[in-house]
Amino acid sequence: MTYQFHTDCDPSAFDEFVINSDQNNLFQSSYWAEIKVNWKSFFTSATEDGKIKAAALVLVRPLVLGKTLVYVPRGPIMDYHDPNLVKFMIESLVKFAKENKAADLRFDPAVVLRTYPYEQRKNPPERTNTDIISLLGALNCRHRGFTMHIEDATQPRFSAVMHPAPDYRDHLERKADKRIRTSIHKGVEVLEGPQYVHELAEVMHGTEVRKQVALRSEEYFANMLKVYGDKSTCMITYIDFPKQIAKLEEDIAASKDKLSNGDLGRNQKKIVEQDLSSDTKELEKLQADYKREGKDRVVTSGILAAYNDKRMEQFYMGNHPDYLRLYSSYLLNAKCIDMCVDKGIEICSFGGVEGSLDDGLTLFKSHWLISIEEYIGEFNYVIDPFIYKMFNEFYPWIREKAAKLRGRK
Repeated sequence: MTYQFHTDCDPSAFDEFVINSDQNNLFQSSYWAEIKVNWKSFFTSATEDGKIKAAALVLVRPLVLGKTLVYVPRGPIMDYHDPNLVKFMIESLVKFAKENKAADLRFDPAVVLRTYPYEQRKNPPERTNTDIISLLGALNCRHRGFTMHIEDATQPRFSAVMHPAPDYRDHLERKADKRIRTSIHKGVEVLEGPQYVHELAEVMHGTEVRKQVALRSEEYFANMLKVYGDKSTCMITYIDFPKQIAKLEEDIAASKDKLSNGDLGRNQKKIVEQDLSSDTKELEKLQADYKREGKDRVVTSGILAAYNDKRMEQFYMGNHPDYLRLYSSYLLNAKCIDMCVDKGIEICSFGGVEGSLDDGLTLFKSHWLISIEEYIGEFNYVIDPFIYKMFNEFYPWIREKAAKLRGRK
């Protein structure tokens, strides 16, 4: 068999190959190339008799001293159990990297070691595909190891995903379903469209300040929505103070009326008393919020997601820190999952999680019938050891300091 290596694969053919692969992901796509405006991008492929057998979106970025980083996010896409194909593709990418004066060829395949329901996290199945690590090692690709923390690699090694079904609401954890209903009861409403990107950026900045990290700018979000077009969604939630205050006043009056009639059973009376107490407390909070905000509406959360025919990626979600009690993010998650169901999308990814699977963000995601995808991890083919070491040791530190600085502003 004879393979040919190309650096100018047709983007449409590239996307089709990726989507139909069992390694389908949104980081290997023509869309992602347009998102990474600070990188040069190449659609590389290996073909046999004119048919694509392997594909890799390759990103190239300058480092120092005339060197570059050549990076393949969540790729290459190929049959990793075909040694001849793997050898050809890796050697071709290494040659390409050297031609582009790379200090390092970095890649993290979308190869899953194991997938398991979150409930089985303490007793996960055995890892599979470990033979691929040996195969890549024989080609001088250094495995970064089974990293556990998000910051330990370029892409998270653990990801939370859900396989949406039409009846998913019937199987949600009671807490998640209750919080969706609570959010609606508390007057949270949803708006969708790219015109709400400014509001999304505002709540994302609130998350930056709260967690002291740097995320992305409004311009970045706007570009994502422009690039993905009708393959993306921007949704925000908001509370209309006058509207919800009026509703709560009506509900409180109705509850008092029921209690004054005296014809409620013991259990019914207890439920009405609880509703009255809850609504009264929320009314007091909303009135204080309304006075503090000085405007009729406030955005409480936002989300940006993109998708292809088979997979959705929730890229960014932010919450207003003063309105977490409204559980707006639960309502937005439900809206995204509803969209997956409507469009027949098989996988909804909630993004990376810590390998310990016990941090706050993972616990939030665990309310959604998630499974954990554990990837094989990151590999590096080191071409210039000095520049590679300098970049590998100092760049994460610089990025962390810059993120914290921006997050404090």
